[in-house]
Amino acid sequence: MLADMASSIRAWLDSELAPGTEIGFDPPGLLAGIQRRPRRAGILNVFLFGVAEDLDGVPAARVRVRNADGRVTGTVAPLRSYHLSYLVTAWAADTVEENELLGAVIGAHAEQDALGVDHLRGSLHALTTALPLRLGWSPVARGPDLWGALGVPMRTALELTVTAPALPSRLRQAAPPVRTIELDVHDTTRSDAGASPSQAPRRRWERTTITEHRSPTNPPAP
Repeated sequence: MLADMASSIRAWLDSELAPGTEIGFDPPGLLAGIQRRPRRAGILNVFLFGVAEDLDGVPAARVRVRNADGRVTGTVAPLRSYHLSYLVTAWAADTVEENELLGAVIGAHAEQDALGVDHLRGSLHALTTALPLRLGWSPVARGPDLWGALGVPMRTALELTVTAPALPSRLRQAAPPVRTIELDVHDTTRSDAGASPSQAPRRRWERTTITEHRSPTNPPAP
């Protein structure tokens, strides 16, 4: 999934940036020691720094898979989506050209804030809907400590977040269809007849008789 997403982002940026722009996905620390790039030959680096699961609308049960006849052939895990957060930096001849590269990314996002299906690569090519793109937002808090962890001084950068599903690939086969049904009948009345009173099954109800006795009426006094 992550490699396919990198190829998809590369296809999107290739169609939006000026010809000759190199696109990389390395940690920024690997680029910190390079010399200034030649004119119009900058590098736009897209570094994946955070992954967070999208918990909105996650189904709890497995999903049934049916064949052309409508029969259930198996089940797959429910579709889960993830927020992939990238740190976008530019490395060019000077700061002005670096800002031009980052500005081109902002302009491309303003034109279309989704990764179109024509840019999707690999397993993501099977999707029929575009993937949302967000700039300046990430569910992963980075703060200034990220630059220290990367080993580079703070510089102008963009946060690009793509929300994409992880397509399930493991099919759990369904149980084979039922071919025969076997019924077994037992007569339990004979076995209960020879049981002792203590072992006999208790009735859910018992019939009882209630007899009322009226006391004689005293004769009136003379």
